[in-house]
Formats: sequence, structure tokens, C-alpha cells
Amino acid sequence: MQQKQDIKGFTILELLVVITIVAIVSAVGYPNFMEWSEDRKVRKASEQIASMLTNINTQLQRGNFQYVQFQIIPGGTSSTTIRTKGMYSDTYSEKINSGSIKCSKDNKYWDETVQEIVIDTPVHTNKQGYVCFSKDGTKFFQTGSLENQYGFFVNGEEVKDYALVCSKSNAKQIGDKCDLKTLGKKNGLTKPAYLVLWSRFGTVTKYKWGKNDWTIR
Repeated sequence: MQQKQDIKGFTILELLVVITIVAIVSAVGYPNFMEWSEDRKVRKASEQIASMLTNINTQLQRGNFQYVQFQIIPGGTSSTTIRTKGMYSDTYSEKINSGSIKCSKDNKYWDETVQEIVIDTPVHTNKQGYVCFSKDGTKFFQTGSLENQYGFFVNGEEVKDYALVCSKSNAKQIGDKCDLKTLGKKNGLTKPAYLVLWSRFGTVTKYKWGKNDWTIR
């Protein structure tokens, strides 16, 4: 005996309605997703910079090294190489006695390359920069693009010892770097932008640019 089957399907109209709804939701959500994705990438880069600074100074304070260096090597809007180096106690003593202690970019000057990473974001400079720390803070030197940096105010205090990262799309509009001089100006530096500050003792502080100011994070 043949049984009757109640088979139901979608009409063309119903399919068109569903497709339209999906398209509208995607169109509304895509910009928000891209904004979130871009912010996440820039935030991650700032955290990697802060982590490398903290790590090399932790090793300095523990006595693994007597003198350390943090390097920023920009690659335009494509990528940025971040590198840390260390000097052992005997080498440090020799250089102190000979009066040749400096923040050299020469690889042969250092005993060990401690860490090296490549971040997929631009920074605030398009030239190489170096900062060096000693355990007691007396040998604090900055050379290259990190020397005599552009000073600006964070929470009422002027800062000059920093690294800044921003999005690729933003950097392309302002000279292939995260230009702090354009902050708040039309077509200038805007969020997502993250700031990493350091002191002569290696203390690291992180900030995020909001609508009108920097907030600690």
C-alpha cells in the first residue's frame, strides 16, 4: 500500500528572504569584526614588545647579564623586528675598565642575542633604534631613532622613552609609521594605537589610545 508523505520544502521567496537577512547581518557586522581584528593585532604587538622588555630586564636583575639592549628595527608598514641582547659580567667589566661601554648596534659587541621576533605591525619610527640598561640604572643609553624622541604628554607628564604601534592602514596614511605628531589631527594617528613606556630601571608601563586620551592597561 502506498503511503502519503507530507513533504515540505523552501520556496524561492523564502530562500531570497533568508539570503537577504544574512547579507544585511554580514554587512552590519563586517566593519565591527574588522575593527576588532585590527585592534587585536596591534594590541598583541604591544604586548610582545612589553614582554620582551620585561624579560630582558628580569634576566638583568637576576644577574644573568650585567648589561642588556632592546632593539627596534622597522620594516615600514610590512613588519618590525624586535631583538634583545645581553652582555656577561666579565665582558661588562672589561668594557667598563677600558671606558668603552656604550649602546652599540654591533652584534660583536654583545655576548648573546637573547630573543628575536617579528611583529606584523608598524611602529612610530622608520629608522633603527636601541635602548640599553644596566642593573643599577646608571648606564641607561638610547641611540638611533630612540634617542631624543619626540616628547608628548601622558596623564600630564611628558614622556620620551617609548615604543608605539598602530595599524598598517593608519600608518600608510601618515608616512608609513605611527606618527605621534599627527595625533588628534585630521587623517592623523588614530586608534588602535598602543604605547609601551620604559624607565632607566626597565620598568614597563602600557597604554591604549582612546577617543581623546591615553589610558593605562
